[in-house]
Amino acid sequence: MSIEKIRVSYGSAVKLGLIESVKTSDVVPTTCYLMTYKKGKCTANCGFCPQARSSESSMDRLSRIVWPTYDLREVLTKLKYLRPANRFERICIQTLNYPDNFKDLTKLIPNIKENTSTPISIAIPPMSKDEMLELKYLGAERVGIALDAATPELFETIKGKEAQGPYNWYTHYEALTKAVEVFSERFVSTHLIVGLGETPKQLIQLIESLNDLHIIPSLFAFMPIKGTQLENAERPYIVDYRKMQLARYLLIHGGKSLKDLTFNQKGEIINFNINKQELSNIIEENIAFMTTGCPDCNRPYYTSRPSGPIYNYPRKLNEAEKKDIFDQLKKFVKF
Repeated sequence: MSIEKIRVSYGSAVKLGLIESVKTSDVVPTTCYLMTYKKGKCTANCGFCPQARSSESSMDRLSRIVWPTYDLREVLTKLKYLRPANRFERICIQTLNYPDNFKDLTKLIPNIKENTSTPISIAIPPMSKDEMLELKYLGAERVGIALDAATPELFETIKGKEAQGPYNWYTHYEALTKAVEVFSERFVSTHLIVGLGETPKQLIQLIESLNDLHIIPSLFAFMPIKGTQLENAERPYIVDYRKMQLARYLLIHGGKSLKDLTFNQKGEIINFNINKQELSNIIEENIAFMTTGCPDCNRPYYTSRPSGPIYNYPRKLNEAEKKDIFDQLKKFVKF
């Protein structure tokens, strides 16, 4: 085994028994989150990311979560001998951008497959179709390639040349379409961050386009992290995020399209063209406001503090939370 180290998200490390938590959490991860290891930071330079090349954030963070480094053999042993009650529903490998990332994945995925039958997702920078075919052959079931920004212009500023990063919007988008050819429809996802300067209409247009291509768009709320280029930017207002969650749900699960929503001149949603009973039914169903992405991925408190506000719920909502969301959204639906 030529790969010796791997990073594990804090919550996953606790569930694996690699670390003893000093605090008890009300939610445990249903997915085991791993991250490829390299000395130093990612070669990309995304403005929101602690792993960015020019970031002054801690080396062991991704978003607000700590990712300690462990010996890979130890992690694989823990995965293999987990008690049934503690087993994960999915494993997700976060892949940093560096010259050997593909090579490392070709070794890491088979090692994981030898020790567990748990389905594997990979989150990768754009790779060639042949590389993705090989990763699927080796055992990756699903793939995610993060656009993050809602428009080519924002992408350029936050992840591309203006950010002194290696990425290009069109290369990312092309990689997503090729990934669908390799992994099949609805087995490809992308991350979209709400609050980077886009208008709601721009983001919903992108969600509709991705959904038409059978790519799953997963929503995150922007989280400013100390030491990143965007550390002083503001979080989106919770009601604005709730509106985006509802819009996403309606487009993907509710049979709606962009033309079914009403926008003002600023591109803000002013009416969803559903009634209050329909809104209540959607909230009761829970899924519109829970973590989105691969099946069985709940990412507890990845971009939300446990004290709140909680942007993506890692569990079903309680009655007080359902009421709060209804009160936040009721003025944007029909009487």
